[in-house]
Amino acid sequence: LKDKQQAAEAVIRLEHGQPIRFGTDGAKGVVRDPATGDLRVVAVTADNEADVLIHDAHSPSPTTAFALARLADPDTLHHTPIGVFRSVERPVYDTQLAGQLDAAIEQNGKGDLAALLTGGDTWTVPSQRRTS
Repeated sequence: LKDKQQAAEAVIRLEHGQPIRFGTDGAKGVVRDPATGDLRVVAVTADNEADVLIHDAHSPSPTTAFALARLADPDTLHHTPIGVFRSVERPVYDTQLAGQLDAAIEQNGKGDLAALLTGGDTWTVPSQRRTS
């Protein structure tokens, strides 16, 4: 990947909103296989140029980003995408959790752990006898 001549043929530079093309003069592109949904690299021709994927780093679905990450050949590193695969705004887990706790307290009142532990609700688990 460090050799400039080989890198032009091996590295796929991802740019949001741009067709996913690479190689000398953009001669290769990434398309979605209609039969399997997988991504594959093709030689771009006039017939398939419209099929070349446009990179959408802001897609709410991670499917295409995952598929792009799997394009690289692990032995030769050919078809190695680099750049921003996915960039989406999502709520932080702690913020969502705090919101759920606040909603539960508003709906049910503040809980009392001691009352819960010493409460009268109990149950008995019957023992089951195993036979061999």
